[in-house]
Amino acid sequence: MRSTNNYQKRPSLDSAPKTATEEDETFLPPRNVVHPTESEKVLRIFYLSILWIFILLVAGFIFWGWQRMQGEA
Repeated sequence: MRSTNNYQKRPSLDSAPKTATEEDETFLPPRNVVHPTESEKVLRIFYLSILWIFILLVAGFIFWGWQRMQGEA
């Protein structure tokens, strides 16, 4: 008895060359981009707080200077 296979052999998925779009679909960003470290979060909050303190300080000095100029007139 002889068995015959009536199916066609499929090409291996690894043998087919990947295009640029196929590679991009499976690309994952580095872990440190997705999950930043705790120190990076604290550093960002620190820089933002320094920026806001500077902005408020400049606005306060402008307001204070304006009040002093109005008092002299």
